[in-house]
Amino acid sequence: MVVTLFIALPSIVIKDTKETLDVIHFFDHFEKNILATQQAAITSNKKTKMIQKDNTQQYYFYTDTIEKLDLPKDLRASRSKTLYFNSGSGNNSSLQNIHFYWDKNEQQITYRFLFARGHYEKNITSIK
Repeated sequence: MVVTLFIALPSIVIKDTKETLDVIHFFDHFEKNILATQQAAITSNKKTKMIQKDNTQQYYFYTDTIEKLDLPKDLRASRSKTLYFNSGSGNNSSLQNIHFYWDKNEQQITYRFLFARGHYEKNITSIK
């Protein structure tokens, strides 16, 4: 029993750590892709967009290339529409919020786009 405990405990801890790192990695890439999509709209003077597919598990960022980002299994997302970033300015004219729910940590992560600035605010709240 002692040997089993020494073998099983680290694998449980490693699994939890990996799942947490997957979520952190997703948000890092999500934010970088939003910034790259906005910057592409400014520099190329062409409208760019981010699309959340119907199943809410995949995000596509359309610039000169297409970047795909998969939602980790520990996160849920609210359904959002396509976000367009205006050519020349990179502003997002829809002003919608994007919500993610991290049930394990009892958190809601919200990205709120600001009017006529092209930036967003990230807000993390408890959902207890």
